[in-house]
Amino acid sequence: MARIVVHPMAHRGDVYPYVPIASELCRRGHEVTYVVPREFHPTFVGEPFRCVHSGTDFSPVELDQHGAYIARWGNKLGGGALLPLYFGRFTVPHLDALFEAVDAELAHADLLVSHPAASIVGSMSCELRGVPWVVGDLFPMLVPTATAPPAGMPNLGSTINRATWSAGRSRLAAPLTCRSGFVEFRDRLGLATPRSWNVIDARLSPHRNIALTSPHYIGPAPDWPDGYDLVGFTRNGPDGGRLGDDVLEFLAAGSPPVIVTLGTSGASAKPEIFEAVALILDEIGARGLFLTSNAAITERVRSMVRPEHGVWQFVPLAPLLPHARAVVHSGAHGTNALVLEAGLPSVIAPCMFDQRWHAQRQELLGTGIWARHRRHLSKAIHRLLTDRSLAEQAARIGDKLRAEDGTSAACDAIEAVLPLPSSGLRQ
Repeated sequence: MARIVVHPMAHRGDVYPYVPIASELCRRGHEVTYVVPREFHPTFVGEPFRCVHSGTDFSPVELDQHGAYIARWGNKLGGGALLPLYFGRFTVPHLDALFEAVDAELAHADLLVSHPAASIVGSMSCELRGVPWVVGDLFPMLVPTATAPPAGMPNLGSTINRATWSAGRSRLAAPLTCRSGFVEFRDRLGLATPRSWNVIDARLSPHRNIALTSPHYIGPAPDWPDGYDLVGFTRNGPDGGRLGDDVLEFLAAGSPPVIVTLGTSGASAKPEIFEAVALILDEIGARGLFLTSNAAITERVRSMVRPEHGVWQFVPLAPLLPHARAVVHSGAHGTNALVLEAGLPSVIAPCMFDQRWHAQRQELLGTGIWARHRRHLSKAIHRLLTDRSLAEQAARIGDKLRAEDGTSAACDAIEAVLPLPSSGLRQ
């Protein structure tokens, strides 16, 4: 048995993909501690791992207050414009608390499994304590490659792509990435920091990186680093596969609905999309089931939609999707993966750089439609509900994804990094 620390935070889509991994590692006999903002703790009561607070509340309730910023800057500079919020507000000013929380657990651990952004902090403790770490990457579009630019930026060829990635690693980008704050903290810890240190490279591990993305969805770039592997999407989340009686009653009362879910970021950044989609579904005569992320938006949407629609703050997607006709979503990693695996066609209305990348990817695969602007929603949703080829291609991709087991593959890769008992594994 090994002691393993799992370390995610921020949006639900940044936290939920690691839940199946942590639970499966527990089932394999490991002792797993989930270091995560306390907002998530009640949701994980039924899981086999132990939860401890991450030191700060970098989580949906806090992020909801910054919806206007995300709406304005989410797709700018390949996501770089979000770094002053994520790193400048939620990370660097709280490095002491963040470090102390994860370091307290790593003091008795054999391995860290981390979200790529959280690993910038967690890896500092690993370096000090000699503990290896594995990054579970949700953002393969942020791995530098000459074949593509940073997500959300135009592909102008390999030479320009290399130059763009180099600029992101350079001192020119240092203020945007809050480099000085991280380097100063490393200095305080007594850690050596190369002059070339940058967040693009620091978010990955020298030990092992596993992209929680299917090779049926994106193929590896030829110049990705060694030790970076696609293991597949992880399944389900912290819900136990159960739907409430109220949801089941709604589903039984009419035709399969169109699920409308924008995740943490999309709901607070662009809540007007819920109203726009409701009006379009009314025109078509289709039912909608709206998942609104927080209480304020739930009340807002309930007050303006017709009674035949359903509105909930949160419903677990994995057991809900088999009852759906199609999905309108923001393109967040977790939702995107579950929708693809369910074999459902979708309209994607992104508000952040990675969501835009997923929208482009779905269009290329022929499984979804990228609604680039709100004015495009009507045409996109009409096509979503009438285009047989879209539904058929989504079903084909879904069959391929359901044949994979990303959770088991991820856990196999993680266990391969653990030291053998004979070489000093702590019991």
